[in-house]
Parts: sequence; C-alpha cells; structure tokens
Amino acid sequence: MAFNEQLFQRQFNKEWFTQFRSTYEDINVDRPLESTSIGFDETEPGFRDFLLQDNLDKQTFVDEYLPYLGTFLHGPFPLPGRRVTRSAWDCRGKLGAYQATGVLPKVRGARALDIGCNAGYDSFLLSSQGAFEVVGIDPHGFYHQALFLNAVYDAPGVRFMNLGWEDLDPRFFGGFDFINCQGLIYHVREPMLLLEKLASIMTPGATLLMETHLLSEQSTQSQFVEGAFWGDETYWWIFGDECLMGMLRSAGFKDVRMPLKADCDSRNPNDPHITVEGYPAGARGWFVATKG
Repeated sequence: MAFNEQLFQRQFNKEWFTQFRSTYEDINVDRPLESTSIGFDETEPGFRDFLLQDNLDKQTFVDEYLPYLGTFLHGPFPLPGRRVTRSAWDCRGKLGAYQATGVLPKVRGARALDIGCNAGYDSFLLSSQGAFEVVGIDPHGFYHQALFLNAVYDAPGVRFMNLGWEDLDPRFFGGFDFINCQGLIYHVREPMLLLEKLASIMTPGATLLMETHLLSEQSTQSQFVEGAFWGDETYWWIFGDECLMGMLRSAGFKDVRMPLKADCDSRNPNDPHITVEGYPAGARGWFVATKG
C-alpha cells in the first residue's frame, strides 16, 4: 500500500467525519451544488494528469472511502473510473484567476504554502503549475478530504498538515517563496496578526496571493460582521480594498496591488443581491504583495 494511502487510513475516522460533515452540509441547504452536472472530461486537466497511473487498487480505495466523505466544498475533483466528487463550489475558474493576477511565473519552482487549503484544490493546482513543493494546511476536517485526494493523486511534492495559521511558528515552519491565502482572512478575528505571521515565514522577495470578500465600493474602511454571513458564524470582517492594502503594507509587504476584483454571488437562493441575513452581496478581490 502506498504511503499516502496508509497516512489517510491511519487518521480517518468514519464516525467522526460523519459528524463533521453536518457542520457545513447544513448551511444554505437550499442552494444548488455548483458542480453537479460537471463531467469527468470537464474537470481540471492538470488533475486528470495525476490519474495517468490509474489502477484497480486506486479504484478499490475510492470505492471504500468516498461514500463517507460526503460533499466536498471545493471541486470538482476527477477520480479513478471517470468519477467526479460531489462538490458544492465550482473552483475551475481558479486557474484563470492565477493567470489574471500574473503570479504563475512566481509559482514555478517555488516552495509554496496553501493556507486554509480545505480539500486541497489550490494545493494540487499549484503542483500542476510547477511548484517544487506545496504544503497545504487546514485545521478542520477538510484536511481528511485533502489526504484522501492526495492518496489518489500522489501529486509530486504535495503534503498536508492539520494545522491552523496560529501554528505557523517561524522557528520551525518557514522559508516559503509563495503563499496562497484564499478565503481565510475574514474568518480571522485578528487579521493583522495573520498578515504579520505570514510575513514572518516568507523569504525576502517572496510572493503573497490573497483572496477575500470585499465591500463592493472602493473603501479605506472595513465592516465588522456581528452574527452570521451566508449562514456562517465564523465570518468576522468584510474588508474595504484600500483598507486591506494598507494593512498589507503595515505588515511589511511592498508592491501591493489588487489586479482582480469581481462581484460575487450572495448564496441566497431567493435574492442574488443580498445574503440570507440582509448584507449586500459584495465582491471578491485578489491581492498580490511582495515580502519586503
């Protein structure tokens, strides 16, 4: 049995994961899954390349564990036997975002960190785009989905750790040339501490790619979320774009820019302009910065 399969089997507990699934599968249950109708040949080509060594052992492994893994938030992921994961969000536009931000040349040959990696979509994408090493970290049960996928893909240089951003001690964990931090900072109560932590584990001249929810209008302010946003009580902030760029500069980054910003879906099945709590739908922004 391959190492990544053994690693997954040693750590995966079917009963525990069934309970964990309920914590996110019950959020906005009326919202359609974005990737339900996506076929195998429509998935990310770089991920399908990981399956070129497809064999019966891999298919048996998938048959045994996939039913327990439930809905993946990220996806769709191609699997042996021309199957596709059941995924809530269609992440196939991520490669286009990387291209639009101009960071792919920085990825090739880099030692990369994917922080808040969820099931590892960006981690595998970074590997497929030539990163030398990719470390994906996530403190939640999504880590087990990432382990499962890595057992299937055996992606070169990719490994996952069940850690949060608070665990990134520069004495033991650093030297990254590229950090990917998407969909995380608004879940952090102390966002400046996160930015300072990231700067502390990056090499001089390293690249940070950060994606986050934003206010639709240009703003030097940010909004604190009291209660829930999109049905999620772990949201704390909706940043103004100029505010976040100032925070990045204050944390030791330079050449800060926002090359991409787009209005986003509110995830409200009844009104695309507001969330289920009544907040404006807002936008998503991609920021690029260099470690000073």
